[in-house]
Amino acid sequence: MKCEEAQELITALVDEELSHLERASIEAHLADCPRCRWAYEQEQALKREIHKVGVISVPAELKRKILTDYGIPPKELESPRGWNKMALPFGPFLRPAFGLGLLLIVILPMIYLMQPHSQPISRTALEIQEKIIGGEIPLQTAKNQNELRDWQIRAVNGKFAPMGYDLLPKHFQPVGGVVQDVNGRKMLVTVFKGTGMSVTCFTFLGTEEDAPKDASVIFDHGRSMNYYTFSRNGYNAVLHRIDNVICILVSKMPTEELLDLARVKTHQA
Repeated sequence: MKCEEAQELITALVDEELSHLERASIEAHLADCPRCRWAYEQEQALKREIHKVGVISVPAELKRKILTDYGIPPKELESPRGWNKMALPFGPFLRPAFGLGLLLIVILPMIYLMQPHSQPISRTALEIQEKIIGGEIPLQTAKNQNELRDWQIRAVNGKFAPMGYDLLPKHFQPVGGVVQDVNGRKMLVTVFKGTGMSVTCFTFLGTEEDAPKDASVIFDHGRSMNYYTFSRNGYNAVLHRIDNVICILVSKMPTEELLDLARVKTHQA
């Protein structure tokens, strides 16, 4: 058997796709040919590495582009033995580069999956809530709610105002606020405290697309308004929209009670 013929069969040998006669023939050749035996060992090592990272689905177009870049005609991709043909003009010395290409097919999607992806701003609001309660984010205090509101409006150059709630009947009083920047978007945060309970209002410009994809949606026919409910680490949240202003109420009170609070007549303060 010639080296060119052996190169055609090495991948199939590793994948155990050869007939008994083909296997016997190439094994005899590998016993006498150090160069082809080295290529065979590289192929085995490649397969072991692929098994280590597991099985990952790769888009067909991505796989085809990478392999085509290595000079394998599209029709040959349909045959397991076609994967080896790119090595024929150059001998086994090109096989490490080919192996690198195959590893990229497996590893690149894994790297993509491991990359941190930005979460919706509504989820970030719950993280901010935890930091406020934990004392990591200090609050701006004011003599009264109007003074706090005016400070927040100035912080966003008058582009919008914190959502206003009539919470006095519920015995909640504003105790402080803060302005947060979330990926270039300003968020006005006002903390209200009542008897043994607190509620935080997050106001920002946005759309209902800012609600988490897994949030529960409740449609209020009387107000023709959607309310989105979601939770994190014991905190419940209700999101709703008035025009282009989004408000999220966050508290540890039960979701139904928080939803009732959000349904209190609101306005842009």
